[in-house]
Amino acid sequence: MNSKDAVVCSPVNSAYMASEGLSSVSLSPSLKGIFAYLNYQVPRTRKEIFETLVKGLQRLEYRGYDSAGVAVDGPKKTGNDHNQNTICLIKKTGKVKALDEELCKNDLLDLDEKLFTHFGIAHTRWATHGEPSEVNSHPHRSDKENEFVVIHNGIITNYKELKAYLINKGYEFESETDTEVIPKLIKYVYDNRENEDIGFSTLVERVIQQLEGAFALVFKSRHFPREAVCTRRGSPLLIGVRSEYELSTEDIPIQYNNALFKEGVQQKNSIIVLTAPATSTQ
Repeated sequence: MNSKDAVVCSPVNSAYMASEGLSSVSLSPSLKGIFAYLNYQVPRTRKEIFETLVKGLQRLEYRGYDSAGVAVDGPKKTGNDHNQNTICLIKKTGKVKALDEELCKNDLLDLDEKLFTHFGIAHTRWATHGEPSEVNSHPHRSDKENEFVVIHNGIITNYKELKAYLINKGYEFESETDTEVIPKLIKYVYDNRENEDIGFSTLVERVIQQLEGAFALVFKSRHFPREAVCTRRGSPLLIGVRSEYELSTEDIPIQYNNALFKEGVQQKNSIIVLTAPATSTQ
């Protein structure tokens, strides 16, 4: 697999893709903007990754969004934890510019550290469930260890039922949003997996089978550090890839399956997996 950059955005911004020299893989009322960036075997400093994520959000910032946030790889853990991967969440109320300023002054991350393979996600929010605040901003997390984080464009109509179920199972919520049920639900599925070989995309597929509504979602996990899993139902989603060589759409695995019937119409889910081979060690 050759080195490449890949970006994901919703709502679809084809002009941005073209301006960045990215070829698109088409996958097709947006209230939010999601953007993600995966660099595989393409050395980027954390500062450059932040700049790409912020630039992507700024291209989507045209509807009066009230908060923004990103999730990136943090420093490796030390000690006896077998999983030393960490995810750092940085969220800010206000315009994307406020988030950009927060990223620049963040002293918990080495902005000059060069990352050969990395997956970062970013989001701008227009409040629909809960007031504008950092805790209600995306990305949303599964737990305090940030095992799974999610960005979401759309609405989950059965979130109250899912939230009640997960609270009954002992999962704690911190926001007023519909989106937070998604990372909590994928952690529940992960915690109750039947074996250690369950893949990231399988977890996501099991989660979206329980969701009602329209959505475009991007998942990141410290358990699957080189994988980006995106999925959509109803909401638009576009992936752009820049590679050393010409790529066909067959190079990006897309899985289609059937969702629930709504008013007699069967809706389809699309699941897209972008994976950096395990031979990449950084």
